Amino acid sequence: MENKNMRHEIVSENSDIEVKFYLSVDEGGYVTPHWHNSLEIVYMLEGSITVTLENKKVTTLLPEEFIIINSRTVHSFTSKKNRALVLQIPSTMFEKYVRNIDLFYFTVDMNPKDETEIIKLDKIKKIFHDMYEVYNDQPEGYLLKFNSLLYDMLFTLIHLYSSKLTSKQINKNNKYLIILKEITKFLYTYHNEQITIHRLADKFGYNPDYLSRLFKKYMGLTIIDYLYEIRINFVYKDLIDTDLNISDIFEKHGCSNYKVAMKFFKNRYGCTPKEKRRQINRIILK
Repeated sequence: MENKNMRHEIVSENSDIEVKFYLSVDEGGYVTPHWHNSLEIVYMLEGSITVTLENKKVTTLLPEEFIIINSRTVHSFTSKKNRALVLQIPSTMFEKYVRNIDLFYFTVDMNPKDETEIIKLDKIKKIFHDMYEVYNDQPEGYLLKFNSLLYDMLFTLIHLYSSKLTSKQINKNNKYLIILKEITKFLYTYHNEQITIHRLADKFGYNPDYLSRLFKKYMGLTIIDYLYEIRINFVYKDLIDTDLNISDIFEKHGCSNYKVAMKFFKNRYGCTPKEKRRQINRIILK
């Protein structure tokens, strides 16, 4: 998974197929809460990754397990070194073949007890492996085979692993995501400034308490915690890309409360910024 800051992610499909499909090689890290207008399936090959959804459901994927992340569902990743296959299916592609696709909600049990369910799950896993083999090798006519596998998977997901939401539920979620999109964009842009909840509430025309509850409910963390997660992403990038003094990096990205910023950094990376820079330099020198 690409380690980017919180955003309404725009998923662009591969140039030769209607979806985005790739092998993710991740050294480990944290991806802040984000969402996109695509159904996302992450299939773990090696290592592990922990996915946190907006309902605070936490799932840790191990090798040969996968998770389905529904379109417009806020989610974040915490990962150790891993390799995974990632399939992202834009809603615009799905709409060509399935009416009212926005009403479909997909779930999958990675530990079924019933033998029939185990066989169904194994079928999905095999399709994933076959898709990667065909797309990676690209033999003559590979698009015919890849698309047939893709459509077989989607048909299976719709008929075996989906339920339907009401239009009212969909419209309510979309309304809140529009609000959150604007707020998170503002936080990302002005992360280096001293931002308070009251300032944010005034700007977007909401009661501070209401805005705080709304953000925590859908994003899974408070506004201030989220702001520091963004800041730490920028701090980490500057540790890698520049020779700036660490205190100057903190100040550059709005971390005026050094103690709080250090706590967030240690929680994420398990060490201080100074120790992390040493680790990075050792890797570069090898």
